Amino acid sequence: MLFHFVKLCYNHLMKLWIVDAFATKPYTGNPAAVTIVESFPDEAQKIAAEMNLSETAFVKPLGQGHFHIRWFTPKVEVKLCGHATLASAHILHQEYGLKEVVFESLSGPLRVTCQEELYTLDFPLQKTGRTIDIPLFKNRVIAVDALDDVIIELASEAEVRQFVPNPAELLQIECRGIIITARGSGSYDFVSRFFGPRVGVNEDPVTGSAHCKLAHYWQQKLGKSEFLAYQASERGGEIAIAVRGDRVYLSGRAVTVLEGMWRSMHGCNR
Repeated sequence: MLFHFVKLCYNHLMKLWIVDAFATKPYTGNPAAVTIVESFPDEAQKIAAEMNLSETAFVKPLGQGHFHIRWFTPKVEVKLCGHATLASAHILHQEYGLKEVVFESLSGPLRVTCQEELYTLDFPLQKTGRTIDIPLFKNRVIAVDALDDVIIELASEAEVRQFVPNPAELLQIECRGIIITARGSGSYDFVSRFFGPRVGVNEDPVTGSAHCKLAHYWQQKLGKSEFLAYQASERGGEIAIAVRGDRVYLSGRAVTVLEGMWRSMHGCNR
């Protein structure tokens, strides 16, 4: 037998947790829903919409310490999600004692290790591209193409923190998400915020995947490969970052805030 996991697609019940990721205490960081399934449910997108968190993660066991992970916003399935991956690794550690796991994903294999309750995500470094013109931010410092996102560097940390988004205006920018960032003025190398209205997330509290791009952006700007970053949303979250070749290591903590059963399962697929 590969695992002793509970049979989750059984009698229309599915166990589910909510975890605050990149957080050291409840009600901070970024909440993600996590469930471990024998096969991915047909209703995955509807479940994510019902949860109405920025991400819901479905984790399917493949072998010892080896899993397939999928992530859904309230509107779409995404190719990469940091905080829900951290949350999933936290549940696997909390419930089954696993300190190292590998997730197969749409972005390839993702390794997560846990040491003294600190989780480190081994993710692909996503390189930023050319400078682009974003009319909404025409008076800002710089805007660059960042794979499926756009990075806008503002003049100061204060400007990032004080920025008031207009989701209708941000919807006009053709990308998954808009990342605003600036050099930190205190203990952080840089700060950022992330807006993704096109994928059903007006503002994401702490976005691991955005830091796969921000790591490369600030590596070029600051000439260094290790950072302490802060996502300055209302909830806020701290991420330690290390760039190693074409990989980026994102470290943070997590707190479980809810455990329950999902009752409206109608079918599963493999």
